[in-house]
Amino acid sequence: MDPVTLAHQATEIIFPFLPTIYAGKDAVTGKVKDMFLEKGLEKLGSKSVDIAKALLDKIRTKENEFIETALEDLSKNSEDSKAQNELYQGLLKLLTENPDLSREVESIVINFNAEIIHQLAVGNYNTFFYFANPSGAEYIKIIEDLEQRRKEAANQEVMSCYNSSMLPDYPERLRKFVTENRADELRKSLTYLEKHKILLISGVGGVGKSTLARALIDLRPKNVPEPFWFSFYENQDVTLGDILEKLSAYMKAPEIASFKNERREPGKTDVDRLTGELHRRSEIWIFFDDLNTVLEDTKFSDKGIEILFSSLRYSSHNAKIIVTSRILPKFENGESLIDVIEDEKKQHLNGLRTNFAVDYLVKNGLDSLEPDKLKKLTDSVDGHPLALKLLVELVKNSGVDDILEDLSVYQEQKEVTILKARKLFEKLVGEEKGLLERISVYREPVEMKGLKNMFIEKTSSGAIKKLIDKSLLETNHEGKYWLHPLVQEFSYEDLKNKKEVHKFAVRYYLSLPTLEKPAKKEDIQPLIEAHYHACMAEEYDQAFNIIFDNNLYEYLDLWGNYTVLIDLFSKLLLKNSFGKENLQKEKETNSTIYKVFINFYSKLSPKNYFITKIFQKDGRYNSTVFGHLGLIYNDLGEYRKAIEYYEQALKISREIGDRRAEGTWIGNMGNAYSDMGEPRKAIEYYEQALKISRETRDRRGEGTWIGNLGNAYYYLGETIKSIEYYEQALKISRETRDRRGEGNRLGNLGNAYSHLGEYRKAIEYYGQSLKISREIGDRRAEGAWIGNLGSAYSYLGEYRKETEYHEQSLKISREIGDRREEGVALGNLGLTYSNLGEHRKAIEYYEQSLKISREIGDRRVEGITLGNLGLAYSRLGEHIKAIEYYEQEFEINPKNANVLYNEACAYSSMDMKKETLTFLKLAVEIDSSCKKYAKTDKDFKNLWEDKDFNKIIIDDEED
Repeated sequence: MDPVTLAHQATEIIFPFLPTIYAGKDAVTGKVKDMFLEKGLEKLGSKSVDIAKALLDKIRTKENEFIETALEDLSKNSEDSKAQNELYQGLLKLLTENPDLSREVESIVINFNAEIIHQLAVGNYNTFFYFANPSGAEYIKIIEDLEQRRKEAANQEVMSCYNSSMLPDYPERLRKFVTENRADELRKSLTYLEKHKILLISGVGGVGKSTLARALIDLRPKNVPEPFWFSFYENQDVTLGDILEKLSAYMKAPEIASFKNERREPGKTDVDRLTGELHRRSEIWIFFDDLNTVLEDTKFSDKGIEILFSSLRYSSHNAKIIVTSRILPKFENGESLIDVIEDEKKQHLNGLRTNFAVDYLVKNGLDSLEPDKLKKLTDSVDGHPLALKLLVELVKNSGVDDILEDLSVYQEQKEVTILKARKLFEKLVGEEKGLLERISVYREPVEMKGLKNMFIEKTSSGAIKKLIDKSLLETNHEGKYWLHPLVQEFSYEDLKNKKEVHKFAVRYYLSLPTLEKPAKKEDIQPLIEAHYHACMAEEYDQAFNIIFDNNLYEYLDLWGNYTVLIDLFSKLLLKNSFGKENLQKEKETNSTIYKVFINFYSKLSPKNYFITKIFQKDGRYNSTVFGHLGLIYNDLGEYRKAIEYYEQALKISREIGDRRAEGTWIGNMGNAYSDMGEPRKAIEYYEQALKISRETRDRRGEGTWIGNLGNAYYYLGETIKSIEYYEQALKISRETRDRRGEGNRLGNLGNAYSHLGEYRKAIEYYGQSLKISREIGDRRAEGAWIGNLGSAYSYLGEYRKETEYHEQSLKISREIGDRREEGVALGNLGLTYSNLGEHRKAIEYYEQSLKISREIGDRRVEGITLGNLGLAYSRLGEHIKAIEYYEQEFEINPKNANVLYNEACAYSSMDMKKETLTFLKLAVEIDSSCKKYAKTDKDFKNLWEDKDFNKIIIDDEED
């Protein structure tokens, strides 16, 4: 066990027991009010306390005043985080310096862990199993307790990068229903997960498999982070690569998706990387919903996905895999997915329990029936939730005996409960079937207007009421209507003219009023739905126009909804069209789409201006879509993926002979390499783009690429050269009357002079940029330049002025809903308070900035903010915590020497020479200028005379 892990575990063992050791066990037990902890302490008994005391005695064989002070503080308050950190740091140093002691301590720690596993085996998983038969109310209390503990013991490694909106909705009413009526199934599932790594929840459609799986999330152990959830039903064309990419992002493990960078199809090697990572990490939960969607009979229809599940089945790892499926999946070799199958009742989900199902029928109007008849009815449909709803109306209309006779044909086939539900559906729907089929195209609840939009001449005026009365149409009685998933499935399967009905849906959503100034995605959701239905109707030109006629791109980009943008553009590409020349519509539609593009892009910044020029001839449609997807992925920080899309756009542009478009995509590839920290490679692309702009006499394009060359040289530290390029670009912007470009170049000059230490001159340039942005009404740029003014004043030591400007910038970003700039402004305020020495307050702002960057997927700002958090904690003396943030930053920016340098500083502050020199050497290998800083950096003061240290920092010419 390495010293870092050992020190961490020793700290975790000691500090909770210190009040007990100092004051006696009763003093602690008497304070505990929580019902779970009371039972937990009873289970732990005195043996664990004795082991903790033995560990403390062993540590005290080496006198250490620093550790004793921390122990004294923790004995008074075991929740003192500062004292916990001091104890940890003290133990780390002690164990590192005393290998023999370290081995003895490790032996005690292992014994303690074994004792915990023996005494509290189920406690790690299900604290509530101390109860013999947990009730629904106790489950609710368990969920609340676990949620609270989870907040206190969150696994930041994974939770920090997961978007919780991916989880299915789980309203309080449904939560109460499940915990009251599926308590036994929940308990069995959790018991099963104790000993097995794959849980399969099988059962017929509509029986509640997904809901049960969702309920398990709230009952997961406190040390398990928010899980990964993937729905095959919502991603029916998914490939192995898609799943690995999503898991890679969730786990913040880019190596899992390395096949993308290597331009190859994923395979067994990549799956092995995933399972290897799952083996190295502590427990996480991974949910795969509706696996039956990608099965043919019982076999996997996609070889790659079979490889994934086979590896999860047979490989050694620490993850828990929860799968829902109507059928039991089997591999090519005939073996089952689940690792133990001798007692499948543990996994198979049946209908509702008889007593509850009978109670449901009684409460819904069948109270006059004899108990025996009610029981027969519930048994006839196996307690299936949807079938029970349909039974109520059928029995009222047709009588109980008639219905039981109809269903008796299925009694010999226990596996066809779904057919019973379908039989009830078909018997009940009647003449409203056509309307129900048309309504089934909607994927979200709609208003009455949406229902009437699906009326045809033959539809009766009372059709909607009949559907509601028959429980075929759901409503919240507040104007919203939707279908049960199984009813929707039955109806959509039977719909013949799907494309035509999707056109009706487009008409409905486009008829809805929209806000003049939308502020969030929900405000434009009708337009997003219209786009979806246009694509389903294969009306791609209309879908394209919906995006740009309504400025969806601008709004979604502004609010940071990049994944929504990717979905919008991806739907415009034919399946398997990546890398091919397939177009969505006939060539004559392209000129219309081009006009829309011109109108939209004329409003954008010079960086993207040239897209206005690319759509003049046949073939620009896919070129545009590919290129636009590249721009979105670049904004998300997924630069390799952006480059892939740019290359596809470039290929099409070259094939159709569009030189200006060719220059556009080449230049954007330069932007991607620049953002990846490869300015020299970016320069190669900018120079190619500049050459094409000059050959095609595109002056505005020429100015843009000259300006971007200035940015590249600025990043290389060649500031004087960058100024020369900026001044050339500024001249062209003024000649072409490109006001936005002029403002950007003035701002670039401000950045350059700020880098040279000429802050007053920088302020002059920022002021001119700000004036232009206000004159042309560009509020986004206005907020950005105000923020840069704040940064300039910080260098002058005018922190009050700096704060005022950053607060103005924050106010503007919130007013216009610019999530990216809001995150930047919050980060800048964090820097301000850090400069003022108020590091705790700085951390508050950094954490807000970090939250936004993760929500919108802005990896660049996320990396910067993680580094700033590391610096803040380092300045507070909490170097271990600082290192945790540096390591997270390193995962995002592995080529950033500053990250490694800062980590070296943190280790040096803890007198950990070996680690210090390792990270410093890595930093110097990436950027030799780190040598110069290290020579005078006081964090390395204790090593300035060290021979090994000087070997790293001495330049060759000094040898």
